[in-house]
Amino acid sequence: MFRATPFAPFARAVLIAAGLATASSLAQAEEAKTYELSIKDAAFQPAEIRVPKDTAFVIKLKNGNAAPVELEAKELKIEKVAAGNSEIVVNVKAMPPGKYLFVDEFQEDVAKGYIVVE
Repeated sequence: MFRATPFAPFARAVLIAAGLATASSLAQAEEAKTYELSIKDAAFQPAEIRVPKDTAFVIKLKNGNAAPVELEAKELKIEKVAAGNSEIVVNVKAMPPGKYLFVDEFQEDVAKGYIVVE
């Protein structure tokens, strides 16, 4: 049989608050727009992605090469490897307006693109 304790209302409030915080986090994650990006040979498609300022977003990169690629954007703090013929997902925090370079670190002299935050 269940017996109420003096701490029951407090425990119930903590559980409700935790549930609301989790629901809020999930809603924010669901709201982040996904931008699809692909790379084949040494070319990103599209070579430029435009995103709104102060809004977190997601990049889904499809590597169409047999060799791995490393998506790197130093100012955005992105550095993630995609194995050959695979996909990766990268969560990007909200950024102020600007033009941010991203590259395939393995061929950064030719494989370049930009994220334009406006």
